[in-house]
Amino acid sequence: MGRVPRIFVIAGEPSADKHGAMLGEALLEAGKVTLAGVGQSRMREMGFELLFDSTDWSGIGVIDSLRRVPRLFVRMRQLTAHLTAEPPDLLVLIDFGAFNVRLARRLRGRVDCPVLYYFPPRSWSREANYTGMAGLIDRAATPFPWSERRLLEAGIDASWVGHPVVDRIRPLSAEERSNVRTKLNVKHTGPVLGLLPGSRGTEIRCNAPQMLEAAATIAQEYEGLSVLLSVAPSVSEESLSEYVNRFDLTDRTTLVRGLTDIVQASDLVIATSGTATLETAAAACPMVIVYRGTWLMSIEKRIRKFVVPFVGMPNILADKMIVPELLDQDAVAPRIAGTALELLSDETAMLTMRESLLGLRDKLGEPGVSDRVARMALDMIST
Repeated sequence: MGRVPRIFVIAGEPSADKHGAMLGEALLEAGKVTLAGVGQSRMREMGFELLFDSTDWSGIGVIDSLRRVPRLFVRMRQLTAHLTAEPPDLLVLIDFGAFNVRLARRLRGRVDCPVLYYFPPRSWSREANYTGMAGLIDRAATPFPWSERRLLEAGIDASWVGHPVVDRIRPLSAEERSNVRTKLNVKHTGPVLGLLPGSRGTEIRCNAPQMLEAAATIAQEYEGLSVLLSVAPSVSEESLSEYVNRFDLTDRTTLVRGLTDIVQASDLVIATSGTATLETAAAACPMVIVYRGTWLMSIEKRIRKFVVPFVGMPNILADKMIVPELLDQDAVAPRIAGTALELLSDETAMLTMRESLLGLRDKLGEPGVSDRVARMALDMIST
C-alpha cells in the first residue's frame, strides 16, 4: 500500500480559510490525501491538521498590519524550519502575498516539493506585476482571466480556474428565497435588509454602528423591515448585540453566522468593502458598499483610488460603477440610509443592478472551481 500524499496549505486570512476548506473538501473527495497547514476554523473543521491558527494574522491598514509583523517573522522562521524538516508532497499558498511570497522565496532551493499558488496576490488587478514571483512557484491557479494573462507574461505556468464563490453562492428563485427566509425565521412583512459589517474588530467598530443606525432610519420608513446581521466566525455575538440594542432593533434583527443565507435572502445588502461584496454579487443581490476606517486607513483608501477608481470588488471587476460606494465621511448613517431608501423605492434601479451583477458572474467562471484546483494539485503530485 503506497504512502498517502501530504498537502500543506497556508491561508492567512478569513477569505483564504474559506477557499482552503473548499479545496480540502475537493481533495478528500478526489483521492486519499493528508491535509495540514495554516488556517482558521473552516479549515480545521474540514480536517486540516493546523500547525498554526492564522485568525489574527491579517490586519486592516498599515498600522494594524505593522503591529503583526514581529510575530509573523517568527511564524515565517518556524514554518521554514517545519517545511524544511518535513517537506510535504505539495505546498499550496492562498493569497496573503506579503507573507506567502516571502515564504516561497525562503523555501526555494531548500524544500524539495512543488508549490502551487492559489489566488495569486492582487489577482483582481488588471495591472498586477508578477515578475518577482517567477521562479518561486511551479504553478498558479487564478480566479480571474486577466490575471492568467499577467502571470503567463511573467513566465509563470498559470491557469484561470474561476472564483470559488460561484461554488458556494448562487442567485435564488423567489420560492427558494422564501424558503431561506423561513429558515432564518424572518417574520416581518416588509423588505429584508442584510448587514455585513466585516470580519475584523476594526472593521466592525468603524462600520457596524453606522450600518445599524441607518437600519433604524430605514425601519421608520418601512415598518415591516427585517434585518439580518452577519456574525463572522471570529466575532462574538455579544459585541454586535450591543449595537442592535443601542438602536432599538432587537425585535426585527436576526444575528446570522456567516453571510451566504443573508445575501440569498435579502432584498438589499449594506456591506463593508471587501470579499463580502463579491459574495453578495454572486447572489445577484443589490447592495450599497460602505467603508469607514481609522484616519490612516482612510488615507490609504484615497491613495488607492488614484490607481483604481473603485474600492468595491463588483465595481473593480466590472470596471465601472454598478454599485454605489460610500467612503469615509460619506459612510455615515444618514447617507447610508438615504442611499438604501432611494434604491428600495426604485424597482427599476434594483432590477438594473441585479442584472448587472448577474452579468458579473460570467467573469467569475463556471462552478466546479475547487474541483479544478484539486485536480491540478493532484497532477502536480503525480508528475
